[in-house]
Amino acid sequence: MATKSNNSKRIAKNTVVLYARMIVIMLITLYTSRVILHALGASDYGLYNVVGGVVLMLGFLKTSLTSATQRFLSYEMGNPDSDKERLRNVFSLSLTTHFFVALLIVILAETVGLWFLNTHIQIPSGRETAANWIYQFSVISIALSMVTVPYHACVISHEKMSFFALVTIIDAVLKLAISYAIVITPNDRLVTYGFLMMLTNVLNLFLYWLYDRKHFPESNYRWFWDTALFKYIFSFSGWTIFGQLAVVGSTQGKSILVNIFHSVVANAAMGVAHQVNMAIVSLTSNFQTAFQPQLTKSYAAKDYDYFNKLLFGTSKISFFLLFIVSLPIMLNIDWVLSIWLIEVPQYAGTFCVFYIIASILNALATPLWIGIFATGNIKNYQLAVVFAYFTELFVIYLFFRAGYPPTTAFVIKVILNAVMVFIRLFFAHRRIECFSARAYIKKVLFPVILSTLIIIGIAFVLISFSDGIVMRLVLSFVVFLLSMIVAYFVGMSNSERLMVKSSIFKIKK
Repeated sequence: MATKSNNSKRIAKNTVVLYARMIVIMLITLYTSRVILHALGASDYGLYNVVGGVVLMLGFLKTSLTSATQRFLSYEMGNPDSDKERLRNVFSLSLTTHFFVALLIVILAETVGLWFLNTHIQIPSGRETAANWIYQFSVISIALSMVTVPYHACVISHEKMSFFALVTIIDAVLKLAISYAIVITPNDRLVTYGFLMMLTNVLNLFLYWLYDRKHFPESNYRWFWDTALFKYIFSFSGWTIFGQLAVVGSTQGKSILVNIFHSVVANAAMGVAHQVNMAIVSLTSNFQTAFQPQLTKSYAAKDYDYFNKLLFGTSKISFFLLFIVSLPIMLNIDWVLSIWLIEVPQYAGTFCVFYIIASILNALATPLWIGIFATGNIKNYQLAVVFAYFTELFVIYLFFRAGYPPTTAFVIKVILNAVMVFIRLFFAHRRIECFSARAYIKKVLFPVILSTLIIIGIAFVLISFSDGIVMRLVLSFVVFLLSMIVAYFVGMSNSERLMVKSSIFKIKK
């Protein structure tokens, strides 16, 4: 009981730290996006997003290997049969793997990626050289980020969120400085922006390396090779890569399809929607970052009661955190964008709404895939993910070929994310020995659906009485307050309400 109490306190403390980080980063990100969009112009801003997207398609390995490394480190920390020597071996072997992956990314980027950039991407006349410079800076950034992954995963696994928050705040402040630098630079603003963004990745790698070497003995790299352990890690990472490739293909592939069938202005709208979505999604990503190591460690320790309680509770809280905050924003998205941006790109408001709805559905299902990853048995799950996301991309391509507008891509994205909730639920039931799909539907999905219907009904009735933007904003705030009440009393069980009260008390204390 003492251990569980300490775990809950740690999650509450880390959540507070990450939310403080989120507030700072959200304000800086929203402002810098406004400055950068105005400084670069819609055309160059859209070009940066689509060119960076080409590299991100090759850098899908980064996110997948981050999840894999973090999973193995957290599992070893929670496994009572493990020791410090094995933990160091896992870290060293992971870092060796990441060096090779970084090299592979550079080779792919400088061959296939470079060919695709110069033959299939719409680049405005006269901006070909700038686009290629941006591409090269992005390739270097991805390679540096790849080497940073094991150090980053080590910090998260040890639940040292204060340092993680500090580094990301430094990163955000540097990007604020960059936004001013490109306004005053006499050189090409787009190229200058790409170069300075690359330098932030150099600093990130240095800070993580320095901190880890000082605080975590296992991060002191040494050459180590164990074929059996490598196959185990590489097999897990390989299947993770398949799944992450599908996710990146879904996000960056849409950007490329929009560029091919529509324009870079539509890409600028996607960039704006992405920034808004990332600012809002950070509400749940911070919370999920805080509980993810605990979920893996509790499974490794075979503490299944705590594992299920954590998985069910975090599914609900993740959903409500994102839904309740984003609903007033979606109701007033055009006004929000007009206040934030000097010039609002076409489609930006519609893209934002669909993007956020898709993210709300994803927030609900995220604890499910974290639980599946904790088991280490992910092959069939990842195959299903690959099939679902590439089917989405193919359907979008068919609709675009038929002449449909770019908003169609986001409608399809929402439908897919709804389907993915049930795909993850199916595999969680099959793979997690202590998990029951029926219990999840009864204790999570039913309360979430009922609460959502009530909240949407309240919002529809109140907003229908709004007359002018001031009244609409006042009523949106009322919707926000009533949504919290409904989520608390209708969406949560007695034990979850006690958990929320306890967390609030610990946070205040």
